Amino acid sequence: MPKEPQKSSVKPYPEWKEGLPTGPQFGILSKLNGTWVNWKGGPTGLHTTPMPSPGTSSETVFGVFHFKSQEYREQLKFTQVNAPVRNRAGSNEQFNGAVKYETAIIDNDNALQHFEDGMYIWMGDNHMPWDPNSAYQKPPNLFRHPSSAESVKTDGADPVLAPGQLGSQFIPPHTISRSGVIPHGTTIHLTGNIKESEVGKAPEIADLWEPQYLSVSPTMGINLEAPDPDLTQGSRAKPDWTKLPREKQKPDGGPRESGVNSGRAYFEKIFNYDQFGAKFPYTVQPNLKLIDANEGLNFQKYDLIELDSFHQTGVQGATINNVMIERYCRVARMRFRMWLEEILDPESEKVIDQLQYEQIVDFEFMFGSDGETTLWPHIQVNTLRREKDVPAERRLPPIQLPTEAAEEAAGGPEPVVVSMKHTPA
Repeated sequence: MPKEPQKSSVKPYPEWKEGLPTGPQFGILSKLNGTWVNWKGGPTGLHTTPMPSPGTSSETVFGVFHFKSQEYREQLKFTQVNAPVRNRAGSNEQFNGAVKYETAIIDNDNALQHFEDGMYIWMGDNHMPWDPNSAYQKPPNLFRHPSSAESVKTDGADPVLAPGQLGSQFIPPHTISRSGVIPHGTTIHLTGNIKESEVGKAPEIADLWEPQYLSVSPTMGINLEAPDPDLTQGSRAKPDWTKLPREKQKPDGGPRESGVNSGRAYFEKIFNYDQFGAKFPYTVQPNLKLIDANEGLNFQKYDLIELDSFHQTGVQGATINNVMIERYCRVARMRFRMWLEEILDPESEKVIDQLQYEQIVDFEFMFGSDGETTLWPHIQVNTLRREKDVPAERRLPPIQLPTEAAEEAAGGPEPVVVSMKHTPA
């Protein structure tokens, strides 16, 4: 007997109609809205930044670079825009949820170190078959849009397309994107997803000396393997070789050269750095700051978002540089992890939010002893809490950028707040 045809597990999106969706969908990004800050007595941020040394160029002999690391504090503000942004793609309708961000960073002397603004976008639940009862489908942000008699006539689709026909259904490969403008001259576009969500557990941020999170890269000659590794396995103790000056560094019997040409001579200054509140081991593995900040905290749950400008397959993100940055200190890639955490505050005995992030920006400049271009990780980490959850006596002064006041018209009518209106296709 012939078998019954198997039913497809692919559920079509709801059909778009005028007035849909009833509001924007922000997904996990709905947890961001508000201002996040450091606080008195709390953990600080930390950056590690390698730079071309004065007088050098991209073809300068390897090992000549300037390194700087600092503690910092930050004011990170997210603003949720309560209007869905429509992307029309024929058979598919996508309504993005946009969350603007602005950050300002100052060092321990209250000097401005960095500012940036941009946008996070929720692009849709990328699970298939999608669950219409998912929290991320109320309201939905993805719709199917078949042709109609009116669209066929208006757009001249006859005889190729008939009323009621529908092309393939779009499944977003990524649920979240982040775009940002950095005043040094780089524009970033990162995409990714919610990596994991856990209840009752602290996040596992990294293992000790995990290579992908270090501020020294394999292109600089770092060696983590026996018999003579550059870092002590299982220990945060500073290795003995760091006590030797550059010219007395020794090879390990492998490909590493000796003296000023050795890998250790290349990056020993990063291990011995001790300025602006930054020192070993955090100058080598900055995310140890995040791990230490979580010591003893009672975690109720957390969500991890991972974004990247590079993906193994499919549509890529981007890092776009102005001419000087591209030529002399190219930003080649950016990786970003953000943990949205709920912790039990022992002082108030209330559950409060905590935000931790790590971003790794890969610079490329100079060449190594093997003739290849050297990759230099520029890393930022910080632990923040909502300003409203920080007791008044532990709040730090707000950070104000030194902006020029605009010459606006005085008086006049009150501004009008309007919703976005998407006319039918």
